[in-house]
Amino acid sequence: MGCDIHWYVERFTTDPQNETAPTAKVHRRDERVNELLGEKPEPRWISADTWEAEDYGGGQIHWSNYPNSFYNGRNYSLFSRLADVRSYGDGDAISEPRGVPEDASDAYLYVVNQWNGDGHSHSYFTLTELLEYDWSDFDEFSETLEKMKELDENTDNIRAVFLFDN
Repeated sequence: MGCDIHWYVERFTTDPQNETAPTAKVHRRDERVNELLGEKPEPRWISADTWEAEDYGGGQIHWSNYPNSFYNGRNYSLFSRLADVRSYGDGDAISEPRGVPEDASDAYLYVVNQWNGDGHSHSYFTLTELLEYDWSDFDEFSETLEKMKELDENTDNIRAVFLFDN
C-alpha cells in the first residue's frame, strides 16, 4: 500500500472574494454583515485552492481540490523532507509534523474531518519557511513553490497545510 500527501494552500487575507472552498458561503455572509455594520474585516487563513463539488448521489456531495491541487505527486524523499514520513531513518526532515494549525482555514478543517482520523502526520509551513530550503532535487515540488509565490508577494501570507494517508 502506498502513501499519498494531501496538499492544500492557504492565504492570510481580509479579502476572500475568490475563495471556492466548501465553507466559504458562511464566511461571506458574516463578512457582509460586518461590512454593513462598518466593521473592518479581520484577516484569516482561507483556502487558496480551487475546489469542485462531486455529487456521489443520494444527496452526498464531496468537495475536492484534487484536479487543481498545487501538488499531488508521490515522492517519498519529499515526504521525508517535509514531515519525516517514509524517511526510513535518513533524518533529513525540516521538522517533525506540527499538527493541524489552530487557525487553519475552514476548508482544511473540512478535509481533516473527512479523513476522520485516517489522515496522519498533519503539518504546515509558510511559503517563507519552504523557500529557506534547497529544493533543486525536487523539480515538481519547485514548480509548486513557484505557483504558490504567485498568490501574494508576502510569502508569510501563504502557507501549505497537508496530511498523509496510507
